[in-house]
Amino acid sequence: MFERKKILMVMAATLLLATGPAKAQDAPKQNPVVVGQVNLTFYVASAAVVREVLERLGHSLTVVEGNHRDIYAKLGNQEVDMLVASWLPHAHGPLQAPIADQLVEAATLYEDARLYWAVPAHVPVSAVRTIDDLKKADVQARMEKDIVGVGPGSGLMAGSTDIMEEYGLATAGYSLRVAPAPEWAKNLADASASGKWMVMPLWQPQYLNAVYPVRVLEESRGIFGTDRAVVVVRKETWNGWPERTRKVLSRVHLGISVVTELERQIVVDGKEPRQAAREWMEANAQTVSAWFDD
Repeated sequence: MFERKKILMVMAATLLLATGPAKAQDAPKQNPVVVGQVNLTFYVASAAVVREVLERLGHSLTVVEGNHRDIYAKLGNQEVDMLVASWLPHAHGPLQAPIADQLVEAATLYEDARLYWAVPAHVPVSAVRTIDDLKKADVQARMEKDIVGVGPGSGLMAGSTDIMEEYGLATAGYSLRVAPAPEWAKNLADASASGKWMVMPLWQPQYLNAVYPVRVLEESRGIFGTDRAVVVVRKETWNGWPERTRKVLSRVHLGISVVTELERQIVVDGKEPRQAAREWMEANAQTVSAWFDD
C-alpha cells in the first residue's frame, strides 16, 4: 500500500511538471479586466501573451482596440483597465503624462524600443546615410517625395512631423502623410522589389525589419529617443488584483526579437494572435513557468 501511494504521488508530481502553469479553466475566477491595445499588429502580438497570462490566472477579459489617442483617452476615462503597452519615456510620454498619476507600471515587455526613419538597403549608404542627406540634389532627383507613415496620433507621426520641420524637408519637396497600415507596408514591399528609392518612418519591434532589408538613417538632432514598452494598469485595478496576479504580471518579459517574430507570424503566416502567443509560450515553457513560480 505504501509503495502504491508513493508511485501515485510521483506520477502526480510528474504530471504537474509536464503541464506547466495552470490553464485558464483550472484557475480560480478573478476580477474581469478590460484590456486596451493600440490597433497595430505588434501591439496585438504583445497583448496576446499578456492576455493568455491573465486568463491562466483566472481573469475574464474584454479587449478594446483603437488608435493611440483613443486608447489613452479610454484609459483616462476608466473605460479600460490597462494598456499593452506604453512606450516610455519618449514616444507615448506626452499621451500618458496627463494621467500618469492614475497608473502603475506593471511590467516591462521589452527594452530598446526605437522609432526611426529608414531606407531600403539597396539605397547606397554613400548617397544617403543621414536624414540631412535627403536634401542633396542628386538624392532629391531619385527619392520618392511622398513619405508615408502610420498610426494617427502616434509618437512615430509626431516625431516625423518634427523631423520634417527641423530638417526643412518640405522646402526640399517632401511631404508626410498617414496611411492605413497595409498601404504603408506595401510601399516598402514595392520599393524592395523594384529598387525604387524611398524613405519610411519605421520602428522596432516591427515585422518588416525581419522581412525586408532596411537601413536606419542617422538622425543627429535626437528627435526620436529609445524607450521601454511598459504594461500600465490603472491604480484602482492594480490594487484590486490578488497579489499573485500582480507578481506574475510583473515578471512577463518578451524582448524585441520575440515580439518581431510573433508579429511576423501573425501578418505573414496568417496565424491568429492567440495561437501565435500560445505556441511561443509552449515552446518556451521554462521561461513561462518562471513567471508563474510562487
